[in-house]
Amino acid sequence: MAIATSIKLITAATSNAVTTAEAKTHLKVDYSDATENTFIDSLIVAAQRQVEAYTNRVLSDTTYELNLSAFPNGGIVLPFSKLKTLTSVKYYDSDNNQQTWANTNYFYEINETPPVIRYVDSPPDAYSYRVDAVTVQFVVGYTSPEIIPAGLEAAIKLLLTDLYENRSDVPREKFTAWKSLAYPYRIWHSTTENK
Repeated sequence: MAIATSIKLITAATSNAVTTAEAKTHLKVDYSDATENTFIDSLIVAAQRQVEAYTNRVLSDTTYELNLSAFPNGGIVLPFSKLKTLTSVKYYDSDNNQQTWANTNYFYEINETPPVIRYVDSPPDAYSYRVDAVTVQFVVGYTSPEIIPAGLEAAIKLLLTDLYENRSDVPREKFTAWKSLAYPYRIWHSTTENK
């Protein structure tokens, strides 16, 4: 049986891996203009999200909810790293009542990539007619900008430069310098995960 999955953003990041001042230094922008700062801030967010999507790593603290239509065989693979906190695992029982699954029923390694929630024993039967029969809420992100890998920060800055200098849609190379820097940090997912 195929398991339906969806991911929902619960709490967006409130900080970025690269600050406005760091970006302006990198871009060699030495003047202060509120409109330009706002524009640069929007490019920082866009560049960081692109690097995060490419690597499957979330750099700034963000809370997500993963919904599954059933408990997968062998464990639940979370879609993003760096796992910071596993907030809860909830499921709808056979009577369609939501239950919180006690954390004594599963375990995980906080530094595993990708993060996997493994069962101590067989998981309970979840309600069959819901796409959100199992809900996992978790926080991902690095504890501080200082421990974000330098290669990922550099990738953000390179992509930021490209976006800043090319303010229109231009053809891009398939494999660019920022991707070369981000590639070693990429987390690969198996096509058999969460089945």
